[in-house]
Amino acid sequence: MAVHARTSSRPTEGVAHVATQLSHWPALALKRTRRGIGFRSGGREIVRMRGDHTAELLLTTGVIDRWARVLTDCRRVVPGSGDGWVSMAIDGRADAELFLSLVSVAIKANQGDADPA
Repeated sequence: MAVHARTSSRPTEGVAHVATQLSHWPALALKRTRRGIGFRSGGREIVRMRGDHTAELLLTTGVIDRWARVLTDCRRVVPGSGDGWVSMAIDGRADAELFLSLVSVAIKANQGDADPA
């Protein structure tokens, strides 16, 4: 199943690539909304793609606190729209690969007692 993210005038091949990849992950369920697409894990929304070049991820405050220096140093990940959420511009393959890796961490972090660090 192909998933297409609506795009703005800015190139967004990375977001479309990420959405397509995530649609094949068995731990995630695709959810389409009027604002874009999202992915749920264990009944909880953990990925939001609003149709532009950015995506948000529920990484959790625990992971963000433990990885604060690494996330800050990479300069691609910024605070998101709420507690535990981060936002990331996905402008190419390297960004897409980083985001996919962080989604894997978010799945584990949102399972409750799992420690992804």
